[in-house]
Amino acid sequence: MKARLIIADPKKASSPWLVRQARSASVEQRLFCFPYAGGTAQVFQGWSELLPPSVEVIAIQAPGKGTRLLEPPCAGVDAFCDSLLPAMLPLLHEKPFSFFGHSNGAFTAFELSCRLQERGLPMPRQLMLSASPAPWTREIERPFSKMTDTELKDVLKDLNGTPPEILENAALFELLLPGLRADFAMPENYRFRWSRKLSAETHVFYGAHDEITEHQIFSWQDQISGPLSFQKIDGGHFFIHSHAAELMSSIGSRLISHQPHRPQPELLSVSA
Repeated sequence: MKARLIIADPKKASSPWLVRQARSASVEQRLFCFPYAGGTAQVFQGWSELLPPSVEVIAIQAPGKGTRLLEPPCAGVDAFCDSLLPAMLPLLHEKPFSFFGHSNGAFTAFELSCRLQERGLPMPRQLMLSASPAPWTREIERPFSKMTDTELKDVLKDLNGTPPEILENAALFELLLPGLRADFAMPENYRFRWSRKLSAETHVFYGAHDEITEHQIFSWQDQISGPLSFQKIDGGHFFIHSHAAELMSSIGSRLISHQPHRPQPELLSVSA
């Protein structure tokens, strides 16, 4: 059996916000991953093995989710970003980084990027937004925050992203309910309020069979001034799972193309 070297980072105290995956090489860049509504850091389990070994994968674990289930969830996107940023900031100054967010995670990754720009902080080399409409195009007929528990459960069944064993277990569902409500209510009443458009290289993934319209997808260009590209994946809203190989291949290629330049040692000629 071939031995595998696993490198840990003893320099930084861990934060409950950041779930850092083991890796087999020294870090040259980082990928921060933001899960969809109701999802946890576990959504990105195993990604470090599928991406270039020099990329450290760090999954976001918000309060009220996963290992932080008993903590009160963030009451809105402002509270989410303002609580997360101090935990991330030392790492943002240390190495080049990119953001990937799926569905609600794309919304939070975008909002966090806007805050970084507004405050003159390091920016992601790439912002990868997946399965999310531009938030200002959302049409919410009935706000999630106003739904009864039964109505919310029916919506989750229709979305087909929550395991049936959770929806069918009344005690477990009740335990998860505060985090679910907070996640789904986060984009409600959204208004883009930043002083300028986001200047970040952005790539948008979207599902060919998702209910999100192409108009909603292409509307990201309304508030993004950096290079912007789009990629259709042959799947529904959760192509992050159903078409993981295609998605990971594209993410990996994009990260490699932006790999930080490592200077080569200069060869010295020695005369006799």
